[in-house]
This record gives sequence, structure tokens and C-alpha cells, in this order.
Amino acid sequence: MSAAGEAVVDGELTVDELAERTGLTVRTVRFYASEGLLPAPQRRGRVAYYDERHRLRLDLVRTLQEHGYTLSAIQRVLARIPADAAPVEYAVQSAVLAPWLAEQTEIVDRPTLLRRLGRPADDVELDFLESVGALERTEDDRFRVSPSMLGHAAELLNLRVPRNVLERSAHIIREHAEAVAEGLTDVFASAIWGPYQRGELDHEQVMSILTRLRPMALQGLLGAFAHAADQAAHRRLES
Repeated sequence: MSAAGEAVVDGELTVDELAERTGLTVRTVRFYASEGLLPAPQRRGRVAYYDERHRLRLDLVRTLQEHGYTLSAIQRVLARIPADAAPVEYAVQSAVLAPWLAEQTEIVDRPTLLRRLGRPADDVELDFLESVGALERTEDDRFRVSPSMLGHAAELLNLRVPRNVLERSAHIIREHAEAVAEGLTDVFASAIWGPYQRGELDHEQVMSILTRLRPMALQGLLGAFAHAADQAAHRRLES
């Protein structure tokens, strides 16, 4: 029996139990519910009961937040998932939206950021780090970072290279990387995601394609860049 004297159906959770299962606080669970990220719970008396649907959604919300998705972006993702979706649907959504490099970001305050950098950094230098994609400002003087990107950026700050050279290089890389990413996303949307939504591909097929596609695409991009850089250097030297 529950605290309100109601029998608990097998598989149902109180808000405290749901929070414990998902590693969140009760306050966070209630906040997500207030933002429309969770279906309404079943109420019996004064007690609200949650089930597997709520746990799956919260697991996906937490995963996407760890990967840097904003609350509005998470709301758009969840809006595409039926309330009665099977667990495999959440697995596919998580796989599609997870970063291509398996490194989670984290939110740090300014003192922690400076300790990670191993040196003082003023706002101009932090703006530079943001311009090269090493960090993202959030709120209350806090920053979203990935450990590997931040380490690389710290080395850039210590190089005796004019800042404008680094900024121009970062701009070129980012511009062309965005073009490649948009192209690959269009291919994925038309050749994989569209057929999946129409029921022409099942969950296992999509997961298998993603598992193989990402490392192949990254390896191919690195190889293509190395070849193109060699060719560009040869043309410049021979001109």
C-alpha cells in the first residue's frame, strides 16, 4: 500500500522512486514535468504514479543535456516520440542525436575552467576559446566544455602564433566542417531516417547503420583532409 492507502500497480513508481531510478532529484523531475517533457502521471488520491514511459523519457532528457542540448531542443526531440513508444524507439533517438565523438560535455564555473586551462585567461581569451569551439558560455558565468577540446585549446593559447591566424584557421575549419555535416545529415535524412519513419527500416537496421557509418565517415573525412592538404601544399610550392 502507498502512503495514501492506495495499492501500487507493478511497474509504477512514485516521484521519489522515479528520481532515484534516473539519478535525478525530485525537484528536477517536477521541473521537467512542468515544462511538458513528461506525460501526465496517473493519480490515485493525492499520489502521482509514473511508469516506464516516464523513466525512458527522463533517461533521454539527461543524455541529451549531457551532450549539450538546450531545453527547447530537447522539447522538439520529445515532441516527435509518441507517448506509448517502445524502449527501442528511445534507443534509436539517443543514438541518432548522440555526439559523433563519445565524449560528454560538462558545465564548469570560471575558477574550475581556469584550473583546467592551467593559466589565467581574460574575457578576450575566453572569447577566442569560444570562437574555436573549445567552450560555450551558459549562464551565471559558467561554461560548457569537453575535456579534450579544452586541452587542445589551452595549447593553442600558449602557441607563439598571432591570434588572428588561429582565429582565421578556426573559421575556415568550422565553415567547411559545417558544410560537410549538413551534406551528411541530408544524406542520412533522405536515405535512412525517412525510410525508418515510413517503416521501411527497423530499429536494429538503423542502429547497425549508425554504428558503422560514424567511424567510417570520421576516418574518411580525416583521410580526405590529409590528402587535400598535401595537394594544396604541393600546388602552392610549385606555383
